Amino acid sequence: MLQQVKVSPEVRACFHSSCHPTPRPNSQMHVIPLLPGCPWESWSRPNVKWCENNLCSIITTPANTWSNLFYCFFSILMWKEARPTRPALRLFAVASMLVGVTSFAYHASYTWFFQLFDFIGMFCFCMISVTLNCRRLNQLSQHKLVVFFTSGVTVCTLSFLCISMLGLPVQLIIVGLIMLILCQEWWLQRNVYRRHPRLRPKMKKFVQAMVLLAVAFAFSLADMLRVWCNPNNHVINGHSIWHILTSVTLYLLFQYHKQFAYDQYSANLLPIKISTV
Repeated sequence: MLQQVKVSPEVRACFHSSCHPTPRPNSQMHVIPLLPGCPWESWSRPNVKWCENNLCSIITTPANTWSNLFYCFFSILMWKEARPTRPALRLFAVASMLVGVTSFAYHASYTWFFQLFDFIGMFCFCMISVTLNCRRLNQLSQHKLVVFFTSGVTVCTLSFLCISMLGLPVQLIIVGLIMLILCQEWWLQRNVYRRHPRLRPKMKKFVQAMVLLAVAFAFSLADMLRVWCNPNNHVINGHSIWHILTSVTLYLLFQYHKQFAYDQYSANLLPIKISTV
């Protein structure tokens, strides 16, 4: 039987304080193990170490953990704004809650296991836009929406597992999905709405979402590369700002897609089958 190693008060205090070693610049892929006897210590570590130092606690990185509550807040807001007659829009609320819960668990535990579920939440986040854009491109019928969405999340999850085994950065999957969303929107604007200008959607919310996403990415990258890094700040940091800004991004995308008649025809909504208009 394995005997649990007790952590002395001095070592535990050191782990909470500034004597914890600060990761070197550009050492973002150098994953630091937890101290023996700490919660989650025996679990496998994720593939990335954010700037915030890990505490010997159930919640190892408070700033990166509690900031995920913004996803939950906007999830409730979107669920209330999306009427029961518009289930496609309520997918945004479900995805936002899933991202909030899974990312909370990941940053609290600092484990590879919950990092996988964190990415599944983000895959759902991105696949909603991909799926609804396919509807707008007239490539997907209403009754195949759930199957396509589920298949996309499954493929992304399998890709995560394969890329992890190869030792490559799994974050590239999210970058690829975002690029796909941008390409879909570009194609719609250039090849569909140019021929039907009166059906062109208002782009303000989408542009705001993409700008905010770029700013959020800059904060997260600065955190990962230790450009802006105070490892002993457990209130706010670059990656926690990423959580806050991307939660708003998801809400803005929800607002953008509200103008389309995905579930039922309405005179106040833009049709998605433009070829039949």
